[in-house]
Amino acid sequence: MKVFLILVFIFTFSYADRDGGPYLGVGYGVAEYNDDGMYEDIKEKEASYNFFYGGAYINKHLSVELGYAKIRGEQFKVVQNGIESNLSHNLFSISALAHYAFFDDIWDFYAKFGAGYVTGDGESGSSLNYGIGTSIRFSDLVSLRVGYDMYEFGYDESGNTSADYKMRIKYPYAALEFQF
Repeated sequence: MKVFLILVFIFTFSYADRDGGPYLGVGYGVAEYNDDGMYEDIKEKEASYNFFYGGAYINKHLSVELGYAKIRGEQFKVVQNGIESNLSHNLFSISALAHYAFFDDIWDFYAKFGAGYVTGDGESGSSLNYGIGTSIRFSDLVSLRVGYDMYEFGYDESGNTSADYKMRIKYPYAALEFQF
């Protein structure tokens, strides 16, 4: 078994190339919601979500990316004025990623920074998103990405100019990425 794993690892070195081209990814993660005290109580702060993204490597050190995540509404449970409700969120983003690759582009670390738009029950608006992560390339086409991203966005209660909440959604994830 060890010989097989070593051969697979060596075999992947011959296929690594991140010098340019488009990519698509699909993944799954667990999000954590922070409301900055807007709600009386949050019964469920964590929710699973599905997401996909697409982008293009400009070179091995820079890529741009569009992303979409759908957080399931039955999982974030909040209490406001004694009434329990479920929140759902859609996260849209555009980001620039700075990459640093090792081992002939097999192993890649990246930092992400961008802007986005968050929609949800009673909350929507522009956001700042950033994150870090790593990916391991298995062939010319397939990589496994593991990352931790964060969306930060503000919310003003209508009719109350003194209330300004800084919402935050943090999400670790794993994704399969396909480069073309």
